[in-house]
Order: sequence, then structure tokens, then C-alpha cells
Amino acid sequence: MDFPIFPFAPRSPLAIPVEVQRLTADNPIRRIPPHGHLFFELIMITDGAGLIMVDGSVHTALPGCVFMIAPGMPHDARGLATAAGWTVMFTAAGATPSPLPGLALFEDAPAGLVFDPFRRTARRAGAPLLLAAADMAALVALIERIETELTARPAGYDIAVRAALNLAMVQLGRAATAPPTTQPTTPAGAPPDAAPQGRDLLARVFEDIDLHFAADASLAAGARRLGIAPAHLTTRIRRLTGKTYGGWVIERRMIEARHLLATTPRSLAAIATTVGYRDTESFIRRFRARHGLPPAQWRSQARGAAPEPEPEQQGPEPGPGRESAPSES
Repeated sequence: MDFPIFPFAPRSPLAIPVEVQRLTADNPIRRIPPHGHLFFELIMITDGAGLIMVDGSVHTALPGCVFMIAPGMPHDARGLATAAGWTVMFTAAGATPSPLPGLALFEDAPAGLVFDPFRRTARRAGAPLLLAAADMAALVALIERIETELTARPAGYDIAVRAALNLAMVQLGRAATAPPTTQPTTPAGAPPDAAPQGRDLLARVFEDIDLHFAADASLAAGARRLGIAPAHLTTRIRRLTGKTYGGWVIERRMIEARHLLATTPRSLAAIATTVGYRDTESFIRRFRARHGLPPAQWRSQARGAAPEPEPEQQGPEPGPGRESAPSES
């Protein structure tokens, strides 16, 4: 794999893990070197032209192309040139409420029209779906609706967003898949597809973190459960993803925290304990550092509710297996 892996990191507080961006000339996607991520991404081209590398092959990006990038799939959009359109990013929990949040790789996504188009794309070396003008216009209308809901956040916006996203994915699932306009080519220096050993290791590590992020989450404990030397484990994970084992533990805790803040009335103290922090203050500090907002303010913006006050008292220092664990490299 050997390229950075990014988790879903919403730019603003949202009650549903879905984000829409216009593919303008200044969109950051145009400057990011080859990378992968733990969420699904649609790149829709409505104007202009360019090139995009997906899964080791280079494809022409023309109006009507929809690139469906599955979790873990390497891609590089720096060659999009004048191509413009939309990007939509979402986790499995954004498309359907049934999957619990976590670090699971693509293979664990449910079968069906929502996720199967990504599987077909993976089998076709990242080649895009090619939509007729009318189909692309209908798809763009759904994406614009999602953007409006996420921006205004009226009551029930998360339900409306999920419904529009599902309609968009059903439309893509039904779309005829014509051959690509050009044969894909593999450029020199393109990141290789994930070696089976690398994917297997990541799957095992992410599954273990999903099970143990709230307790006994130290590098030593994880290495012991996986039967791998701690130094080798953290070096291998950093090389595969660009993030340490402890960094992924923290990311998993933040995923759970966002989910609980957005979907439950639990107190901050209860959420802190649930996600693996011994005291609320440690949780608030970590959450603020990750999101730029304290959790109560993040919740109020995501849900449109009055913010609950942050606790003023100082808690005890972090203990083993809790806040101190993910600081290990």
C-alpha cells in the first residue's frame, strides 16, 4: 500500500458522515499526492477535461464521467487540469444507518445497489461510469439537494441527506457501464495496488482497534493480541498508512465520539468513558484538538440544539489503557 490513508474528517459538525464539495480550481483534491482513505468518494465531472489516476491506472476525465473510489483505493487527482464538477465523500454509516461506525475496510460494506458499483469499479481498474447528459443532470440535482441540506441543516436534514444519497447511488448502480474513452495506462511511479499481506494486516489491526479502542488499547496490548512485535507493528502501520497505531486508536475514538454526540443524548462524561477516556477533561482536550471545537459546541452545531456546558472541574490524570495509550508510536 505505502501511501497515506486518510480517515473521514468532516470540515464542519454534521449529524451524518457525508460531505459534498464543488470541484473548483482551488479544491484541495487537486494538490494531494497519491493517497487512499477509509471512506467512499464520488468524483463527478461536469465540465472541462483532465486526467486522474485511480488504482494504478490513468483515465481521461471528461463530462459525464463518475469515478467511484472505494476505501483503500489509491488515487491522484492532480492531473484534472480544467475538469470541474463535484466530489461526494461518505462512510458506510452515511449511506445506511445499519453499519456501526468503525475502521472496517471496504470488504465489510453491505452488498446491494449502494455499494456494489464501487466493487465493479475496483474490478475495472478504476474506470469511470459514463453517464448520458440527462442522467448526469439528474445526479447533479440530487447532489445539489444534499449540499443544500448540509448547509442549512433544517430539522431532519440527516434523513434527507441519506435519502438523496441513496437515490444517487441507486441511479449509479443502474447506470450502464460503457467502455472507457481511452485505455487505462499505468504511469511510472504510480503506487501499486495494496499487497495482499498489507491489506490483511490492516484488516486485522482495524478489526482489533474496533474491538478494543475503549480499553486495553495500548500498542503493547494490540501487538500481543495480534502476535506481532510492537516495534514491527507500529513501523509497518506507519509505512502502510502514514499514521501510527496510536493515531488510529485516537481516530477510532473520535469516530465513536462524533457518532454518539450526533445521535444520542448522552452526557459528555458518559461519552468520554464510553470511548476510552478516564476523565471528561482529557476527552474535551483531545476532541477540541482534533476538530477545532469542544464536543458540546460540535454537538450543538451538528444537531441544532442549545450547547450543554463544558465541565469546569479538572479530572484525574490519564491512567494506563486510557488516554495515555494512543500516545505510543
